[in-house]
Amino acid sequence: MFRAAVAGLLIPAAAVECEQVQLGDRVDCTRMDEDSCRAAGCCWGPVSPNPGNAPWCFFSNRTLQSCTLGGDAKEPFSDEEAAEVLRLFEANLDAEGSGEVMASPDHATGPGGDYYYAWARDGALSMHAYLQTKGAGAEEKMGKWLSWVERSMNQPDPNDVDILVEPKYLIPQGTPYTGGWCRPQNDGPGLRAVTAMAFAAQKPEVAGKVWELVRRNLDWVAANHSSETCDLWEEVRSSDFFWNRYTMRKALILGSKFAASAGKDEARAAKYSTAAKEIEQQLGDHVDASGYVFESTDRRKDTAVIEAFNVGDLEDGLFGPLSTPVVRTLATLSDLFCKSYAVNQQAAAAKTPGVLFGRYEGDSYDGGNPWVLLTASAATLLYRQAQALAKGGSMDADANQVLHQLLGRDVTQQNLLGAGDALLLLMKKYLTNGMHMNEQIDRNDGSLKSAKDLTWNYANVLKAIAARKAAAATETLVI
Repeated sequence: MFRAAVAGLLIPAAAVECEQVQLGDRVDCTRMDEDSCRAAGCCWGPVSPNPGNAPWCFFSNRTLQSCTLGGDAKEPFSDEEAAEVLRLFEANLDAEGSGEVMASPDHATGPGGDYYYAWARDGALSMHAYLQTKGAGAEEKMGKWLSWVERSMNQPDPNDVDILVEPKYLIPQGTPYTGGWCRPQNDGPGLRAVTAMAFAAQKPEVAGKVWELVRRNLDWVAANHSSETCDLWEEVRSSDFFWNRYTMRKALILGSKFAASAGKDEARAAKYSTAAKEIEQQLGDHVDASGYVFESTDRRKDTAVIEAFNVGDLEDGLFGPLSTPVVRTLATLSDLFCKSYAVNQQAAAAKTPGVLFGRYEGDSYDGGNPWVLLTASAATLLYRQAQALAKGGSMDADANQVLHQLLGRDVTQQNLLGAGDALLLLMKKYLTNGMHMNEQIDRNDGSLKSAKDLTWNYANVLKAIAARKAAAATETLVI
């Protein structure tokens, strides 16, 4: 059947329908070449440049579904499952008795290759999650990690950058990786300092030892926080990443107090406080005109920002969980990944609540997929919002409207809990080997991809479980 004629030529109806599909409304037909695409009855339309990673093969008769996070609260992980997550997590700590935290036991997977290294960032974040999860039971492994950090800081740097900003180290040797890599990575010193100070808060007798580590790391941060660095994903360079700035601010503010108490060093306390204020003055520049928080001028829609909200928050009101920029960021990224991934579109079509989150708009690494650790991070933010609301936290009308639209329900403690649960339950659906979690979930068929048993996955899932317990245990404040 034909529907149109142009310059005397009859055009098939399907071609007309293909032309009517707007670029932003394309639904991925999951075929990778023109022949198989057309054989499946789908439209073929190459896009170049393609910063939004729009599908080249798409359906002519489907429109993008809108995702919702609105679901009833249902605890995603049983106590037994949570215990298994912790067991898998602990297996990756203190690798070969070195004190180092392996990124993954996987030596060869996908385009990333060998993940059996100790990343400075991953180690600091993971050990902080371990401390939060195990409490006093974390002391042995925390002590070994601190000893490893001290050793790592006191060796020559073969890569001609400051040893404090080396990204990753060999296991069990503890020496820096010398192959080609994106370096320096400036987030390590602040994150190490935050984790070390958290351990000293739990075990005061180590405060003196910890102070020496904190002092050296935060001296570097105070002097170099505006220097160029690689981003959280080790792909692009800039000096204006929100992730770095927000987490560095936290490290310096906590470090200022620690310098005065543990270090008895008022001069450094003042220096760290001044540097934190300098960073704080730059953070407002990261709010886009449409209201969401962007990672950098060269990488705008990036879930690194949500990870920053969780890791860097000081509960002092700056980018707090119920603030409008944070709410708008959550909604913006939820909408982005809802439209980007077939697995999210399948869930939306089935009326299943939840969204799997990836790294950033246009990501192409290993196909550009949802990440387990980032989906868990988004769930953690929702649980933190639930707890903040229950404690009497307020939001302005704009934030309330945005959250209401995202949930498809009233903004309540229980509905925010249900939203976080929806994310984790959707992620858990694709776990096919118990609680073993790969780095990524295939965007089209939901199969597990890339590095196996990623330590950062387990750290973030455990943090989400803890955040949910805290939120569920908070009684709603009646004003």
